[in-house]
Amino acid sequence: MDLNRRDFVAVVGAGLALAATAGADEPKKGVAPKPAAPPSAKELEVARTAAACVAAGELCVAHCGRELATGNTAMASCNARVHDMLATCRAMVTLASSASPLSRAMAAVCADACKACAAACLEHKAHWAHGMHLECKACYETCLACEKSCRELV
Repeated sequence: MDLNRRDFVAVVGAGLALAATAGADEPKKGVAPKPAAPPSAKELEVARTAAACVAAGELCVAHCGRELATGNTAMASCNARVHDMLATCRAMVTLASSASPLSRAMAAVCADACKACAAACLEHKAHWAHGMHLECKACYETCLACEKSCRELV
């Protein structure tokens, strides 16, 4: 790409202007920033249950992957819902732990993802008594707990 002198000056000038304003939102030296509020008891509970969902969900999605690899397509819905749940629960842990103002909005989404994940895992309930798909059972149970705590936060 060929830049003429005028284009080059415009690009460099824009970069310098951006660099000059980069620290504008930073606190002034010698002035302590206002500490963030700690998470509420409900936010801590949501963070705890969402973290449990992530742990159980990782095992469940790995199980689903192994089953899908053998041709067991009955795990497809479970696999997809667990991926959705993992994404929202990871975000929920981060937001609730830091008492983010976005916690309540994410809690509504997370509750819906956990509800859908639990329903997909429940499809394998008939196998639980035979010691099969126990990863789905653990994921189901943690999703129910997380959905409940998220709905209480909302």
